[in-house]
Amino acid sequence: MNAIKTILVLLLFVHVTGLQAAKLPIHPDDLKIIKQIVAHEKLDAAPEVSPKGWPKLDAPITVRFKQKDFLRHALTVGCDKDGRVTQLVGNGPLLGNDALGWIAGLPELYKIRIDHNIPKPKSGVLHELYDGSGFAALKNSKLTEVKIGHAFNDNGMKALAHIASLKVINIGHSKVTNTGIAALANHPNIVDASFSPMGSPKVTNKTLVTLSTLPKLQHIGMVETFVTYKDGFEHLKKFKGQLKSVNLRQSLVLPADLEKLKEDHPGLEVTTSTMKEVAAKPYRRNQLLKWVSKEAAEYLKANE
Repeated sequence: MNAIKTILVLLLFVHVTGLQAAKLPIHPDDLKIIKQIVAHEKLDAAPEVSPKGWPKLDAPITVRFKQKDFLRHALTVGCDKDGRVTQLVGNGPLLGNDALGWIAGLPELYKIRIDHNIPKPKSGVLHELYDGSGFAALKNSKLTEVKIGHAFNDNGMKALAHIASLKVINIGHSKVTNTGIAALANHPNIVDASFSPMGSPKVTNKTLVTLSTLPKLQHIGMVETFVTYKDGFEHLKKFKGQLKSVNLRQSLVLPADLEKLKEDHPGLEVTTSTMKEVAAKPYRRNQLLKWVSKEAAEYLKANE
């Protein structure tokens, strides 16, 4: 009798879960792709429609899929009024290269913002499977905004560079270097580009040289790194009257170099951090001290 009850409960659960899935306000064609991602990343089968809390998406329809034993691991899907997926936002790992190939089938997708897109430690999953090279499948998409990092590397950067519709890129703590970023040279539509190398010399003045070739650039982020005016900010002079903001949060920049940057761009919004803030995380501080100029190292030590 107990076995029969158990079977009936399981059948009821499957039936209810099926109904929930059937009622999801996502276009059937797009839902097939989302289900592929959900299954691949082992997220819950029962999603939450119009979820509360982070992230707040500017979309008439939102659906969140999350993992029961790791609540931070979640994907929120934003859709237009017709249920077509326009945004994928969440905390990973969520989008391996296979999944990036699948989402090429989402015709209205324009935004991807995934934090911690990297396999879990000791999972046995290769980082290369999340390096972003799968963005090559989105070359002809409507994608305008991408925020991603961690396992993402220069292969992913080179793939992103071929997406002509891109306007905003934010590459967080990742494996990307100046070399990969160089693939962005002369990109026709990028307006906002931001990079955060956690104090390592992977992203330096050389990236500013590349960014100086972007004809529509208005906002720059050089976060957690060391940049100077000479060989760096000086390349941005051509954007006088066009450049609106430069984010240097948690970066080591000498005051004299900041002043020169501001002189070149009257009215420019510049965000900086104190040396105490830069040194607040020992890893970042120690990384910087390994490669910055002697003058910059002395400035950091004297003001931390």
